[in-house]
Amino acid sequence: MKSNEQVIPINATELRKIQLLQLEILKDVDRICRKHDIKYTLCGGSLLGAIRHKGFIPWDDDIDITMLRKEYEKFLKICEQELDKEKYFVQTVDTDPEYRWIYGKIILNGTTYVRAGQEAIKSHNGIFIDIFPRDGKLNNRMIGQIQSKCAYLLRKTMYSPVGAEKSEDERARKIFRRLAKIPKKDALKLLTFIRMLNFGRETKMVRCWGLMANGEKKKYELGPKRYKRFKKANWNVLSDEEKEKRKEGLLRCFFTEVMDAPFEDMTVMITAHYDEWLRFNFDNYMKLPPKEKRVMHQKASAYSLGQYEELAAELLREDEKRKKMQTNGKI
Repeated sequence: MKSNEQVIPINATELRKIQLLQLEILKDVDRICRKHDIKYTLCGGSLLGAIRHKGFIPWDDDIDITMLRKEYEKFLKICEQELDKEKYFVQTVDTDPEYRWIYGKIILNGTTYVRAGQEAIKSHNGIFIDIFPRDGKLNNRMIGQIQSKCAYLLRKTMYSPVGAEKSEDERARKIFRRLAKIPKKDALKLLTFIRMLNFGRETKMVRCWGLMANGEKKKYELGPKRYKRFKKANWNVLSDEEKEKRKEGLLRCFFTEVMDAPFEDMTVMITAHYDEWLRFNFDNYMKLPPKEKRVMHQKASAYSLGQYEELAAELLREDEKRKKMQTNGKI
């Protein structure tokens, strides 16, 4: 295993091995979802990769999928019976006492992968894919704000063991140290409260409370001025009402209306509304970023392919053959 307090450099070959093992995880997830009529969609960089690259973005180091809460809970229940427990670990706040994020992961047992900066979280780790559940967000301004503020507090509380050590600001570290004293089970009551505020209704808008909303994230990335220009350029096809909604979530139909799309050597599910989603998140999404930005966004402080080193090498050889055949026009 390669491990250090510093970030470990991962070269293109090693990154491709990680991607190919993640792809094996996704194949098993996709198999279960199709067998049991569970709808999911790739999201984030994985969705962008499916459309622009027909597979991984070459410098991306993870796979993200998302589904509605009802589908998510159905999937987790089926995994208890149909997902190989020796091969995989289904990681949630319920299955791992040390896990701090309010979305799930499928981890390949026998591997190691620790995100740089998250060493304080002593949860099960390894090569993984993320699964984000989407909950309803009530179309009521006051209640919606309560939900969003509670979600913000929940995310910060769950993140607090990391923030208490890694935040660059001493005042922030003190706040995180106080939040870290809140038992996880008590912090998670906020999620129950957030969901309860929907009063059992099937809302038009949904979001993953474990992540910043689209608008929150974009504003954080661009800054207020650039975000304002971005909205003007990319939201001109939406009504004022829809523009406001996009700040806080996505339409439920993004997750109920899915289609098949090629991804590497398999077929995956993606939202039928991929163009609208990608335009909001990535602007001119078919255009490649500058070369200096084509780098892994997440860094590792420890990783090992462990018992899957030989399989990864074999998958890499097969992958290189497939690419050569594609180049020669044979497939």
